Amino acid sequence: MGRSAVSGPIPSPIEDGNVQEEDGFTRWIEACAAGELLGIASAALWWVSVERFDPLPIGPTAEWLVFLAKAASGLIQGLILGYLQGWALRRQFPALSLRAWVTATTLIGVIVWSIGAWYSVFPSLDGGRLLPPVESLFQTAIAAGGFGLGLGLLFGAAQAVVLRRAAGQVHWWIAVNAVGWGAALPCIYVASAIGSTTPGSWEIALRGLVGGVVSGVALGTITGLSFAVMPVRRAA
Repeated sequence: MGRSAVSGPIPSPIEDGNVQEEDGFTRWIEACAAGELLGIASAALWWVSVERFDPLPIGPTAEWLVFLAKAASGLIQGLILGYLQGWALRRQFPALSLRAWVTATTLIGVIVWSIGAWYSVFPSLDGGRLLPPVESLFQTAIAAGGFGLGLGLLFGAAQAVVLRRAAGQVHWWIAVNAVGWGAALPCIYVASAIGSTTPGSWEIALRGLVGGVVSGVALGTITGLSFAVMPVRRAA
């Protein structure tokens, strides 16, 4: 038998700059779908529970307690989404710090939900709304897309600081997150607006299920495209 045309050790996927797992893209989409569904659903459930416990806080102490409780929704979403994303991403970029990833994701989650909690508890001086009113599904999708674009920039920038130790060209991560969140949030808002005007518990749950899964798949698919342009860095 002749000698093989290929000699020497075969380079590992990490050494030649490619992803480590062939099914990593699918795993990432699944993690984003689960993170969006469980994270947002749990955070929203906590928010609603706080509102039912004290729908109209009166006095500085009560207002600040309700504000902090509502802001904790971001802690819930950030921990769930951050852990599931980090768990999947470490199989693509082994040098990624899971703890730092969860911390960065949770930080942005708390900031964003705190802004919503502030406007919910403390009315503005001019009585204005946090977001302009919408009158159609199209306007809902556009408003949600704009909000998602800004949210994606925040998530992407914070996560890129952590990701740069495990991958190169992380500026792509900021860009795909802006696009990904800009496409994901309209799925949630539109799904929540479709149906009867006085939905029951089962309809609300179905809306959340559909919106969460579809938004997670959209987010995972778009952001996962960055794997092809971000080379893997080995751990020191």
